[in-house]
Amino acid sequence: MHLLRKYLIPVIQVAAFTAFLLLSGIAYGQDRKTLEANKKKLENEIAQTEKQLDQTRNRRKNTVAELQLVNSNISKREELISGLNKEVNLTNREINNLSSKITRLSNDIETLKEEYAEMIVSSQRHRNQYSLLMFIFASQDFNQAWRRLRYMGQYNDYLKKQVALIKEKQVVLRDSKEKLEEERESKKELVREQQTAKQKLEKEKQNKNRLVSQLKSKENKLRKQMKEQQKKVNQLNAQIQKIIEEEIRRSQEEARKKGESSSGNTYALTPEEKTLSSNFESNKGKLPWPLERGVISGKFGTHPHPVISSVTVTNNGIDILTDKNAPVRAVFSGEVCNVGSVYGLKFVMIRHGAYVTVYANLDQVYVKEGDKVDTKEKIGRVYYDAEEGKSELQFQVWKSTAKQNPEYWIAK
Repeated sequence: MHLLRKYLIPVIQVAAFTAFLLLSGIAYGQDRKTLEANKKKLENEIAQTEKQLDQTRNRRKNTVAELQLVNSNISKREELISGLNKEVNLTNREINNLSSKITRLSNDIETLKEEYAEMIVSSQRHRNQYSLLMFIFASQDFNQAWRRLRYMGQYNDYLKKQVALIKEKQVVLRDSKEKLEEERESKKELVREQQTAKQKLEKEKQNKNRLVSQLKSKENKLRKQMKEQQKKVNQLNAQIQKIIEEEIRRSQEEARKKGESSSGNTYALTPEEKTLSSNFESNKGKLPWPLERGVISGKFGTHPHPVISSVTVTNNGIDILTDKNAPVRAVFSGEVCNVGSVYGLKFVMIRHGAYVTVYANLDQVYVKEGDKVDTKEKIGRVYYDAEEGKSELQFQVWKSTAKQNPEYWIAK
């Protein structure tokens, strides 16, 4: 019995080792799948940005819009290279794991063969000294005889299992060697992708430096354009703030008429509006884009001007460069609470309970105040700036009077 237990230990170890390798392989596959999906997404975004760049350059070269797109591509390429680095590192780890696995399997097979040979010799010796019948008949009682008979049966079964285990290990070893070769080829391909991405990134950076240099030579003109643009932005933001505050005041007044309490700078919501607000909030990070295609050219918050670094720009939303005459669509169902204009350019505000989305820099509007709109319903068209050769939407998200970063709300 002691001998049998001795030979059972490797079986348990093999089972544990196989389970460990299986779990490691699953984790590796999941990580690889995530990285591949992110790489594909970035490659699609880069292709979209390059398409926008071609359109912008065809209309007019050396513009701030072109620089914004180049900056966007640089950022995405850096993220792509970072992802490729992670894939290479992951592949290296898998290669090391497989190499260790192959070494261990080879050692295990040798050990199993040695143990099997030892058991065969032991079995032959046992058979020479005692016949099976004599071994059983020499038992002191029936119970001992039964145990000896069962032991011999188990021993013979285990010899067969040992042979099967050696064959199984040999199959796993062969598969592991094939997988190792696949991973080495995969690594070569990833390294080639890395080199190509780095070359394109370097080209983008050179293009950026050229653009910045050419745009800085027109700094006075840029400052003048920026001053005019800031005037429009300030007026738009002031109007939006005023409209939201008036909407809040009106909702609180309606609530007081019904005997409901309300205070502060937040909307007094009806049960239906609370549901709408909750639904909007639960879709954070999953809302569709306000355009079918586009590239974020202006980030939320305060940041340096892309050309005049000494000047800071404050953005209450995000700017999205898109195709000429691109339709604008609602990111969620709601009610149009205002349609206005600033310096001849139109904007639409849609209320979703406690939230408001703003779509500005439109030349056409397809809705009016009080209209109910559905998710992705077309509400207008982006204005095309012939001088800059661009169509750019200003998109904002508010929760009552608090500005939100739209990038956190729309789908990645």
